[in-house]
Amino acid sequence: MTDPLQATPDILKRRAEILELYKAGKRIKAEESANALLAETPDDAETLSILAAILIDRNAFDEAEAALSRSLELASHAPIPWINYGRFLQQHGRWGEALKHYAEAAERFPGHALFHATLGQLAQRAGDFPMAEVAYRKASALEPRQAIMVMNIGMVVLRQDRIDEAAELFKKAIELNPKLAAAWGNLGNAEQKRDDLAAAEAAYQQAVSLDPKDVMTYVSLGMVKLKRGDMREAAEIFERAISKYGPERRAAAWFPYARAQEMGQMPTGFRAELARTISRKTLTPPPGYSSMDELNKALAEALRADPTVTWEPTGKATRLGGQTGLLLDNPREPFLAFETTLRKVIDAHFDSIKVEKMHPYFGQVPDTYQIDMWGTLLSEGGHQHPHIHVGGWISGVYYVALPKTMGDGEETKDGWIEFGHPPPDFETNFEPQGIAYEPREGDAFFFPSYAFHRTLPFSGDEQRISLAFDIKPTSWR
Repeated sequence: MTDPLQATPDILKRRAEILELYKAGKRIKAEESANALLAETPDDAETLSILAAILIDRNAFDEAEAALSRSLELASHAPIPWINYGRFLQQHGRWGEALKHYAEAAERFPGHALFHATLGQLAQRAGDFPMAEVAYRKASALEPRQAIMVMNIGMVVLRQDRIDEAAELFKKAIELNPKLAAAWGNLGNAEQKRDDLAAAEAAYQQAVSLDPKDVMTYVSLGMVKLKRGDMREAAEIFERAISKYGPERRAAAWFPYARAQEMGQMPTGFRAELARTISRKTLTPPPGYSSMDELNKALAEALRADPTVTWEPTGKATRLGGQTGLLLDNPREPFLAFETTLRKVIDAHFDSIKVEKMHPYFGQVPDTYQIDMWGTLLSEGGHQHPHIHVGGWISGVYYVALPKTMGDGEETKDGWIEFGHPPPDFETNFEPQGIAYEPREGDAFFFPSYAFHRTLPFSGDEQRISLAFDIKPTSWR
C-alpha cells in the first residue's frame, strides 16, 4: 500500500496536479490523470479519495463509494478516509449507516474531536439525546474552549427536560463566545421553558441583534411576544419573517392565531384556506404485495416489534401511545416497500400542485427530496395534542390499522385527525376553527408541515397504528 505520509515526491507532485485540474473545473482530465496514477499505484488511498470526489461531481455515486471504501480499507489507521466516507454517507441521507460509521470512528480515534462531534449531531438527529450528550461531552473535553460544543451539549440536555442545567450550559457558551448568536437563542429557549418570558425575550433580542438573518430566532422572539400578550407585534414579526425569509414553518403556523388573538376571531377564510391545502390519497400495493391489506398487516407486525418504540417520548405530541425512531435511517422491509409506493403518490401529488407565487405552501414544488418516517401506536384513550412539524415542508400520515371503535362522524369523531386547533397551552380569546377527517386504512393525508393537527382520543382494545412522514426537499422544480 502507498501510505499518504510516505508517498514519493513524484506521487505527491502528480496528486497536486490532479487537484489543480479538479479545482480548475477540468474534471475529465483530472479523472483520467487519477486513474493513470492508480494504474501504477492501485493501493494509493489518498488518490482514491481524490478520485471519489471527482466521481461524485459527475454523479457516479456507486463508483465513488467503491473508491472511498477501498481507500478506507487501505488506510483505516488514518482519520481522513473515515471522514471522507462518513461525509459521503451523510450527503446521501444514509443516516443509520453514518451513525454506525462515526460511532466506530469515535471509538477508533478517541482523541479526534470531529468524530465525537459528528456522532453527537447524528444521534441528535435520530432523537437519541442521551447518546448525543455523551458524544458532545467527549468532543468538548478534547476542545474545552469551543463554545459551539458547549452549546450543543445544552441543546440535547434541554431536550431531556433538564432545563436549569441547559440554561447554565448556554450561559457558559456565551462566556466563551459572547458573539455566538445561537447560544443566546438557545438561552431564550431555556428561559421560555422556565416561564421567564422577560429573560427569554432579552436573550432572543440579543441573538437577533448579533445575527439578523437568523429567521428561527426571530420567529422565537415573535413567539415569546405572543405569550406576553403583544399580539400585534408578534403577528408583525411572523408576517415579516414569511415575506422576507420565505415560509418559515412556525411563522406560517402562528401568524393566523396571532391575528385572531388580536382581533378576537379567526381571519376570514382561514378554514377554507386550510382545507384546500389538505389532500387525501389512496395508495396502491408495491411489488411483492398482492394488496394494501397484505402490506398493512406486515407493517403493523413490524411496527409492534420495532425495538425503537418509546412510550410517550419526551418532547413529542404522543399521549397514551408509543412512537418509533426514524424507520428509513436503517431501511428494511416492509418499510422499503411502503416507501416505494409512497414516493409514487408523493410525486403524483407534486405534479398536481399549481404554483402560486409567494404562497407558503403552494409557492414552491419540490423536485428531489428525502423522507423522514416514523410509526405511532396509540392505545385506548391515546391521542396526539396539536403540533406542527418544524423540520418538514410537506408532512403526511398513512393509516396502517384502525380500531373498529372509530367514530362515524354522526355522533362522535373518536380517533379522527383534526387540523386547525392550536396547542392546549395557548389560551385563546377566540373560537378555533378545526376541520376533522375520518382516517381510512390504506389512505394517506398530505398537508403543509406548518398546519397544526391533532388526533382525537378513542376507546377500545385495538391499537390505532399509523406512519407519519416529513418530506424534506433537496431541490425544487
